[in-house]
Amino acid sequence: MADAVLWFLTIELLGAAAIPWAFQIFKFLPDRGIALAKPAALLTLAYLVWLLGITRLLPNTQLTIWVIVLCLVVSSMWIVGRRWEELRDFLQRHWVVLVVAELVFLGMFAAWALVTSGSPAITHTEKPMDFMLLNSAYQARHFPAEDAWLSGHSISYYYFGHIIVATLSKMSGVVTSVGYNLALATLPALAGTVCFGLLYNLVRRAGGGTGWALGLGAFSPALLLLAGNLAGALEFVRIRGWGGDGFWNWIAVDGLSASGGEGGVFPGEFWWWFRSTRIIGSSSEGDILDYTITEFPAFSFLLGDLHAHVLAIPFLLLAIAAALNIYCMKDKLELAWLRRNPAPAASVALFGGALAFINFWDFATFMVLFAAVLFLKGCRDYPDSLLKASNAAASVFLPLFLLAVVLFGPVYFAFSGQTSGVLPLRDVATRPFHLFIVLGLFLLPSLALLAQKLLRIRRPDPGDVPIAAVSLVVAVLPLGLWMATAFLLTIVTDGAGAAFDDLGRRMTLALPGAIVVGSAVYLAAMLARRGNDTASSFVLLIVALGFYLVMVAELFHIVDSFSGPWRRMNTVFKVYYQAWLLLGIAASFSVYSLWATRTEVARTAGWHRAGAVAGRWGGAAVLAVLLVTSLYYTLGATLDRGGAYGAPHEGRTLDGLAYLKTADPGEYAAISWLRDQAAPGRIVEAVGDDYSQYGNISASTGLPTVLGWQGHELQWRGSSEPFAGRAEDVAAIYSGQDPLQARRLLESYGVRYIYLGSREREKYGVSSLSHYGDFLKTAFELDDVVVYEFSNSADQ
Repeated sequence: MADAVLWFLTIELLGAAAIPWAFQIFKFLPDRGIALAKPAALLTLAYLVWLLGITRLLPNTQLTIWVIVLCLVVSSMWIVGRRWEELRDFLQRHWVVLVVAELVFLGMFAAWALVTSGSPAITHTEKPMDFMLLNSAYQARHFPAEDAWLSGHSISYYYFGHIIVATLSKMSGVVTSVGYNLALATLPALAGTVCFGLLYNLVRRAGGGTGWALGLGAFSPALLLLAGNLAGALEFVRIRGWGGDGFWNWIAVDGLSASGGEGGVFPGEFWWWFRSTRIIGSSSEGDILDYTITEFPAFSFLLGDLHAHVLAIPFLLLAIAAALNIYCMKDKLELAWLRRNPAPAASVALFGGALAFINFWDFATFMVLFAAVLFLKGCRDYPDSLLKASNAAASVFLPLFLLAVVLFGPVYFAFSGQTSGVLPLRDVATRPFHLFIVLGLFLLPSLALLAQKLLRIRRPDPGDVPIAAVSLVVAVLPLGLWMATAFLLTIVTDGAGAAFDDLGRRMTLALPGAIVVGSAVYLAAMLARRGNDTASSFVLLIVALGFYLVMVAELFHIVDSFSGPWRRMNTVFKVYYQAWLLLGIAASFSVYSLWATRTEVARTAGWHRAGAVAGRWGGAAVLAVLLVTSLYYTLGATLDRGGAYGAPHEGRTLDGLAYLKTADPGEYAAISWLRDQAAPGRIVEAVGDDYSQYGNISASTGLPTVLGWQGHELQWRGSSEPFAGRAEDVAAIYSGQDPLQARRLLESYGVRYIYLGSREREKYGVSSLSHYGDFLKTAFELDDVVVYEFSNSADQ
């Protein structure tokens, strides 16, 4: 509890210190960025720590962090001194916005901390990998951080999110084994607060009152971050024993089949809620043809992996809010606009550029969105000339894009990933039913919003033709590219019949998607040209991008280390995750746009009014059913994951290593000693399989080992060359057959500590390293765990 309170107060301090800056930067938003201050402060603080570390001007220490915070506080006080009257008047009129934003943050933080405390162990799935990245960032005195699973090499992964968590952990003084789980509570809290701010600002910009804006803002985190997909309905049908073999064969979701009906409210199977992330797929006679991942935020928070796509959620939403801030400006776009508005412009470059270092997929998506937002603003600023609108947008986008790249330039030079290109998708396609299960909660409200705006748009005139042409090109471009590659290739290799069969499968979702994208882009541009509905045009652009991502995933896939049935696993995983966030924003806004039409409905008469009323109430009923269905999943999964059916053996705790206190006290004590008391230095520990306890010492301390999880290193680096022969060298060190060779290897890898525990004894059949007495000394010993220190590295 003390750690949680200290962590919470640290974030509150940063948020409070950043409010004057947010007030200055987000001055075109109705809430002046009050709800955005916390994530903006965290990202900016971590960026400055990283920048000072990578330039080696100041080390990554607690003192450096607090010096930066002090500078932030002083600069904020300077802003307050200059604009005290304006800031005071604003807070007096909008204090309720600040209070509700704080309640959203506190509620989400407390709820997820409670859930996480029921299953805190950092042991399963890829938690150890994320813990390693966190501790590597924490231990790094300068950047780039050394890879704790491949000593001598910097991390080849986007890990700025882990730097943010490490910075917060170091600033608050909370150990990383607790900070890991507190981060899992902080991410939904930050994302929920930004959701609140986004929807509050959109509703206010749409003309909605404070009550609507506050209510929908507070509701949006539940829809976007707490709701599950609709797989919960299938789980309930199954435990009730409804449906025969034919029904479940048609459903075709792995793990779901006819059962006798176990009864109860929720399934009792171990991790039943994991199935919701494996909806889209196909098989033939038992062979997997298409294996994908359909994860979503609520599942991610419950699973507890501190992955890049999870760490990016609040900061992607923050970047979208920064883009909205620029879109709401009245100042016309032109190159001189950058000079007149340096703070809002720089904020987009910083927040957007950071996404490349947190999760590169989000960077690419955001930059497409930002370019489109600037195009819309150009259409509003120059309604009579599409060419002027495009030139104005480009004159702002290109410098800011370049600045975003420059701000994180060292990342691009140091990073080497597994992605090598893009290929057209052939043979497999997503079933519409599966798409509905995954995204149906957001698809229907988004389509309803699009239909509402289509029905109200005036008839096109000759001046609208260029906008229509641009919308059409944008919508059909992916289809055209696919047909120019995959369709023609299939004709050559398999014949026209097979090509048209594949085209038919592709058109099932791609063609409706193209229609939605084209319509949404056209409507957004038309509303922007009129300049009287900023919020709706912005949201329609988000709808277009959300559907565009889904459509593109039906036509192309990223080429990475996964192939065969898994070739589009990562593509669907990342693309659908972003589509969830984008369409979740749109669906939340659609509640206001559709329901708040009651004033207009009241002015109509006859069957028009009756139809509008029926449609409004019918839409509300459909959304309510979908939301209840999705929350059924979340409630059941949360009860199961949060230990509601029995507290864990170690009791409720936020310490991710607490399980070791009883499972292996010697290892727990050795980790604590290496992390908190021992001098820094590289280590040697046993090399074993990925997704196991091998590599646990380096992961838990951040002290680099010779080799950790080899499979992950291969994915990150695209080649086994950087670690070739290292596993054999570690075995030679532990074997004890050649002391001279062992000493030479320890020197070559710069090792300071040799860990000997249960895994080393089992893997290498060694009980002691006392025969290396000439160059090893015992530095720590408890139970069957011994940590030796290599004497030649004592001066490191």
